[in-house]
Amino acid sequence: MLKKNITNWVHILLIIIIVIIVAGTFISVDKFLGNNNDADPDRIKQAIERACIQCYALEGSYPPDLEYLKENYGLIINDDKYFYYYEIFASNVMPYVEVYERGS
Repeated sequence: MLKKNITNWVHILLIIIIVIIVAGTFISVDKFLGNNNDADPDRIKQAIERACIQCYALEGSYPPDLEYLKENYGLIINDDKYFYYYEIFASNVMPYVEVYERGS
């Protein structure tokens, strides 16, 4: 009788542990997928600045606008989700770049 009680408790404990592990896995995956946003404004700004530097290194001047980077350097930007501020003072001065998420 005592052995049967212990076996029942062990089975219940194992089921609880499995449920906790499965729940923890789902929560972890959800957080990972939610935080793994490669397209946040800071990363996009860095990508634009790297493309500007590459253009300057190859051509000797910074690009006049973002369209030039898209056409000649393969820069892909999402105009629906982000607002891009690109200000160039002179062709030999690094442009000022800001990226803002629309609706925030």
